[in-house]
Amino acid sequence: MAVLVVACFVSVLILPSQSAASYPSYVLSLVMLVYCAQWKDVLETSLFRLIIGLLIWLSLSALWSEPLVWREAFSVWTRTVLVVCFVVAVAECQLRGHMQRWLVSALASVGVFAVLTAIVVFYVTRPLDGRLNGLGQLDTHVIAALVYGCVGLFALRLLVLESRAPLTRVGVVMLLGIITCAIYLSDSRNAWVSVLIGWLVYLIALVVRDRQQFVATMMTAFVIGGVSFCVCLNDEVLRDWMLPRGDSFRLLIWNSTLERLFAGSWLFGLGILTPDGASLGGSIFTHPHNMYLAVFYQGGAVGLLLYLVLLLRSVQILLKNFTSSDAKLALGILALALAAHLLDGHNLIDKVGDTWFLIWLPVAIALAHEWHQPQHRNLV
Repeated sequence: MAVLVVACFVSVLILPSQSAASYPSYVLSLVMLVYCAQWKDVLETSLFRLIIGLLIWLSLSALWSEPLVWREAFSVWTRTVLVVCFVVAVAECQLRGHMQRWLVSALASVGVFAVLTAIVVFYVTRPLDGRLNGLGQLDTHVIAALVYGCVGLFALRLLVLESRAPLTRVGVVMLLGIITCAIYLSDSRNAWVSVLIGWLVYLIALVVRDRQQFVATMMTAFVIGGVSFCVCLNDEVLRDWMLPRGDSFRLLIWNSTLERLFAGSWLFGLGILTPDGASLGGSIFTHPHNMYLAVFYQGGAVGLLLYLVLLLRSVQILLKNFTSSDAKLALGILALALAAHLLDGHNLIDKVGDTWFLIWLPVAIALAHEWHQPQHRNLV
């Protein structure tokens, strides 16, 4: 299972076809379903129940989507099974301690190739928009930068906790430099800020050993960051540097999405298959560019509440296990994702891709920690 989980992540970085990258996840799901009796006690954990509740609700929303296309609905239900099996597999591997070292090393090794190649392609092709896109499925500048930022967190983990050889440390530092360069060339302000937040949260978690002190530090940093952002918005020069393209139609997109939602059913949502794109200012936007709004649009207030409770419960479990190095890594990934998804993201239920990196991986790590409690698990 650990090998298949690593294969899923590596495939996202290098394979151009999402279907091809999904093959390891299909095999992983088959293995998990065959041996499902061995992990049935995961049903006793509160976090897994939240995961199941959210995914079932969003997948069932296909039934009241307009238009209802049964083939697409079946695809959503299949992807739901893939996500559930993936989360449980990661939690199982995390629980037994067989995956983290492999995943860190694999992503660091493949990350060097993927990021370097993306940079070379950028300078050779010189894209018209002047933004670096990734390889494989990471063919948009924002998604590529966010996933590379997640890979950077694994590189930081390797640098701080795993590496002993000076030559390896030099290699990891070079990888971090390459990743930073790629994120900068993406020209995505969202990725710049979100990756910085994720990296800082992880580094602070490594330095601060007390959970309460960490929470206090994060609250202080949040206040300082919020005040600094407001100051920058009120300064014309800083505002133009931070937002050279203005709000990129975000406010108009969100307003259009909310108007359609409240014209329909804000409580249950319009359904996961209902088109959520918008045509504004002569441009076509294929999704709301906000994960929270997308979940609200698809699953209504019920879906959004389930999603927020899932995130809060995951953070609570990770903080409870703050002494674990994996919990600190998951906090860094979640911090990156929660910030990034304020301005991007649109689909929680998908084949292996960026949401598996940014959401389902840290949630799975949190699940492993709750599952590890004596009342939930007895390993032979």
